[in-house]
Amino acid sequence: MYIPYDKIFDTLALFVPIKIGAKLENIGYNLKIKSNLQYISKNKKRVIKNLKNKILNNEKLNVAFYIYDDTKWKSQSVYDIFENDERFEPYIFVSKNYASDDNMNFQTIENVKKTYNFFKNKKMRVFYAYDIEENNYISFDKMPIKPDIVFYSHPWYVYKTQGPVMVSKYALTHYVPYFLATSISPIEYYTRFHQYIENYYVQDDLVKDYYAENMDNKGVNLKSVGHPMLDYFYLNQNRSFENKEYVIYAPHWSVDKNNNLHWGTFLKLGYKILEYAKKHQELNWVYRPHPCLESYLEKSGYYSKEEILAYRNEWTKIGQVSLEGDYLEMFMQSKAMITDCGSFETEYFLTKKPLIHLKSDIEPTPFNPSVEKIVKSCYEVSNFDELEKILDEVLIKNNDYKISEREKVYKELGYENNYAAKNILEDVLNCLK
Repeated sequence: MYIPYDKIFDTLALFVPIKIGAKLENIGYNLKIKSNLQYISKNKKRVIKNLKNKILNNEKLNVAFYIYDDTKWKSQSVYDIFENDERFEPYIFVSKNYASDDNMNFQTIENVKKTYNFFKNKKMRVFYAYDIEENNYISFDKMPIKPDIVFYSHPWYVYKTQGPVMVSKYALTHYVPYFLATSISPIEYYTRFHQYIENYYVQDDLVKDYYAENMDNKGVNLKSVGHPMLDYFYLNQNRSFENKEYVIYAPHWSVDKNNNLHWGTFLKLGYKILEYAKKHQELNWVYRPHPCLESYLEKSGYYSKEEILAYRNEWTKIGQVSLEGDYLEMFMQSKAMITDCGSFETEYFLTKKPLIHLKSDIEPTPFNPSVEKIVKSCYEVSNFDELEKILDEVLIKNNDYKISEREKVYKELGYENNYAAKNILEDVLNCLK
C-alpha cells in the first residue's frame, strides 16, 4: 500500500519550531524514497515474469521512448536497433513536460505538436502521451500501445503518472540521458529519479565510478555502455561528407550564478563573436544556441524578446541559425566549433575537428575527468582577445596545431568502435534472462 510519508511529515512540520520542522520534512522525504524503492522492487519480479512469458509466446515486447523535446532526442540508434530486432516493437510517446509557466523550460501545446511532427516526419511510430484537447497527461498504461519497457531521456519535469515509480507497475524503466555526462553536478546523478530508474546507462567507467561513489544507492543501477549520441560517428565512420566548412557558434544557457553550472559566456562574448563573424563573412557561419538560452536570457531580464530575435536575425544575414534536433551531419560538414556547452565538448570532439572552448568568468562546475581531458586537448580561451587570436590562427590561417593532441586523447578515451545501442540491447536482453 502506498503511504504519502512526505505529506504526513510536511503537515506535522507546520506545528513545530522551524528547525524541528525541517528535520521532519527530511524524514518524510527519505521515507517516501524508501517506500517507493520497495514498491518498485516488488513490481520488478512480476513485470519480468510477464515479459518472459510474452517472449515464450513469441509476442513482441513494446518499447516506448518517452520524449518531450525533439531538440533533445539523442536515442535514434537505440530506437533503430530495437526496430531491427524481431523481438521488439519500438514507439515514441510525446508528452508535455511538467514545468510551470514561470519556468524557462515551460512548454506550450505548440511545443508538443512540434515534437510530435518531428517524429512523424521521420516516419517513426509516434503517439501523443498528452491529451491536447483535455489538457491532461495520459498514463502510459492507457496509451493505444501499453509499453513493456520505457526509455526516458529526461530526469526532470516528468509528470508522476508517467514517471518510473508509477510505470514500474507494468514496465521496466531505463534511462539514457539526452545529454552527455559532462560535470560533477549532483543534478546528473542525485535526484529521486536517478534512484527510481531500473537501469541508468552512462557513457564510460570514469563517469560510472564517480556517480556510484556519490549516489545513495552506490550506483547499483548504473551500466557503462557508451552513449547513443556518439553512435552516429561509429555508424558513419566510412561515409564521405560534403565539406561545407561551417563554423559553428554554440553558446550554453548558464550565463550567470543563478544555476548549478556557470558555463555560459554569452553575456561577455555573444555580441563580440557576432561582430567577428560580420567581419569574416568568407567563413560559413552557423549560430546554434542551446535550446534554453534565449528563454533564459529573456526570463532573467538580460534582453527583451525583441532584442533576442534581433540578435538571431543578425546571424541569418551572414549565415544561418540552427534550432532543430538533427545537427550531427552539420557537425561532420563543419570546419570548427566555438562553444561553452559541456555536451557539445564531447560530441563535437568525435569529428576530430578544431574545438574552441570558451571559459566562464564565474567559477564553473568542474567537468568530469573524461570531459576535462577533452577540453585540455582543445583550444581554451578566457576572453575575446585570446579568442580572436585563435580564430585567426586556426580558421583564417588554417593552422590546426593541436590536432595530434586531440587524436591522442581520442584513442585514450576509447571512442573507436564503441556502439552504445548494441550494448543497451544486449543489457535489456540480459535483464530478461
